[in-house]
Amino acid sequence: MRTRGFPLTPLTAALSCLLVTVAAVGTEPAAAPPQPRAVTLTSAGAPVLTDARTPFSMLAVTAPADLPGGPGAGTYRVRARQRGSGHWSPWTVVEGGEPWWAGPSDAVQVRPADAGGELPAGLRLDLVDPGPDPRPAAAPVPAAYERAAGSRPRIVPRDGWGAAEGPGEAAVYGRDVKAVFVHHTAQSNDYDCADSPAVVRGLQALHLRVNGWKDLGYNYVVDKCGTVFEGRAGGSGRPVTGAHTLGFNIDTVGVAVIGHYTDVEAPPEATAAVARLAAWALGRFGHNPSGTVELTASVGNGRFRAGERVTVERVSGHRDVFATECPGTALYRQLPAVRAEAADPFSDLFGGR
Repeated sequence: MRTRGFPLTPLTAALSCLLVTVAAVGTEPAAAPPQPRAVTLTSAGAPVLTDARTPFSMLAVTAPADLPGGPGAGTYRVRARQRGSGHWSPWTVVEGGEPWWAGPSDAVQVRPADAGGELPAGLRLDLVDPGPDPRPAAAPVPAAYERAAGSRPRIVPRDGWGAAEGPGEAAVYGRDVKAVFVHHTAQSNDYDCADSPAVVRGLQALHLRVNGWKDLGYNYVVDKCGTVFEGRAGGSGRPVTGAHTLGFNIDTVGVAVIGHYTDVEAPPEATAAVARLAAWALGRFGHNPSGTVELTASVGNGRFRAGERVTVERVSGHRDVFATECPGTALYRQLPAVRAEAADPFSDLFGGR
């Protein structure tokens, strides 16, 4: 789903391809910290899209809806200018619709992946400033786990990372947690874990603004240091229906690891956290994390028809039920070890099954 269009203002004649608007994301109480701010830029078709020194830390390039493949179509090269130093980052290739964490920046350039090509007309660039941490003096909260069946991992609550809370729709619940779908956020791996709360705020802002969702799509987000963040609102101990795996959101949990894990494996701290989370999420409903389950597609998603049944691992990758490379080839290859680690505390309960 795409968001409604925003009023746009031409920057200059020289940059006639560029249109800009600024809008606050969400409405917060007066006592709350400032919520993320977002800027939208669109291209009328040009070799380069650039902005006018607008502060941001995260961005997403979204293809026009009429382009074959839709918002996720195409690959683009982006670079950002570091706020304060004025240094430009190296050019980075990003996929359409995927977020990229640039760190505090004040300018950006986008080019087509093909050096001789032009950006498609209507290409959308969303820049997000996640705003200050809600608890800047607090140290990062490490994931903690006791090796006992059903033990709850340490989870940073929504107010701990500064979630935007609005009147929005009420949470929707399933009856079970039958499977855990693992994702990656397909952005830079070079972030500092101290910035993870800001990354999660940026992801929420993009899901609200670009996808038009009511909240962050994932039930949980895990950073490379193993910290687990509560995602979609509704209570981390309840089977909240998220927006993470089209056709298979009901009675499942979506866990996203911050980073890009196509060629590089996720750090052991991150995979251990995913295993702990899967053990707890599945175990409290009596499911063995190393087992399989038959799921039914609730809607057609381009790979499975509505009503079609598919058997998947209890801990699966996004690509198992959707046409995507997510969670990245390297992380996907790590999932058997994640399943084994998740099932280990349950060996006595399930007799090694």
